[in-house]
Amino acid sequence: MTEDEADRRASFEAAVNSLRGLRVSSVDYWDVHNFSPEPARWDYGDWHHAVMGAELTTSAGPRTVTWTNRFHPYGIEVLPGAIEHYLNMGEFGPQRVGPDDAEIWSRLIQSPIRATATCWEQIDVGPSVAVGTGQIVAPGHMVDVPAAVRLDFDAGCVWFVAAMPQWPSLNEVFLFGDEVMVVFTSAKMRAIGFPESAFVGRT
Repeated sequence: MTEDEADRRASFEAAVNSLRGLRVSSVDYWDVHNFSPEPARWDYGDWHHAVMGAELTTSAGPRTVTWTNRFHPYGIEVLPGAIEHYLNMGEFGPQRVGPDDAEIWSRLIQSPIRATATCWEQIDVGPSVAVGTGQIVAPGHMVDVPAAVRLDFDAGCVWFVAAMPQWPSLNEVFLFGDEVMVVFTSAKMRAIGFPESAFVGRT
């Protein structure tokens, strides 16, 4: 790991750790603009599809959880402020889609975040590419990418994952995608392919 990579990782972890102790009062999912007369679907039981990301309203103000290419390829990231600051808004831009009155969130809302954790995956980036900072990564260079962030509450935990469910079954998942899955069970995380280290202290 280069010094630049180490600095970026330390900055990333500091943003994630800053969530500890904050109380979440509401959650908003954002998706691309919906041109269908039917509401955009986001609820799939033990996971939700927040496509563009989620905004957490906390006791210290809004926090955004979205995907970025800061570490190449796409990874999850926690950012300060409202999600609108990070999206290209406009008449047909992204829009809020949920999760109003979602029972699975009701047991977590209004309780503090007790702990946080990041699931880093090391991957070979292959041919030379430019990462989010503009740095050129040489072929065969291994990079650490934040695949998921876990927030622990007294009543359970939730993972935000940079991943794309594959249509039409949605059972297959492409990690490091430019979408966000919000996962509520270890079983679903295992099905996606995460290692046991992602579930320390959880069932």
